[in-house]
Amino acid sequence: MFQPDPTPWQAAAACAGLSPSVVFARRERQAAPALEACAACPVARECEEAVAPAESWFDGVCAGRLWRNGRAVKPRSPRARRAAGAVPAGDPFDVRAVAAQLDAALAGTGGTRG
Repeated sequence: MFQPDPTPWQAAAACAGLSPSVVFARRERQAAPALEACAACPVARECEEAVAPAESWFDGVCAGRLWRNGRAVKPRSPRARRAAGAVPAGDPFDVRAVAAQLDAALAGTGGTRG
């Protein structure tokens, strides 16, 4: 099947080498690699403008979010929320970060967590 050459922003997309089954996945678990790629993608804005997911009833990953029928899906897992920018690294609701902070605080006082 003939595929036209990608536009410059498509060639620069972090998801360019991913399988279409990942990029167009409807479930968060299958879309995780694309969501992670989007978190550091230099052309996320161009992608969202070109795809226009809300207007096109898009299914898949676009601009760091998972879309179903043109609606952004609220991320469920902390990993997906972080990839989508909803939970920055070190967020106070990140269980591992809270545990590390608690351990550090207790280490300074000679206490232990139990």
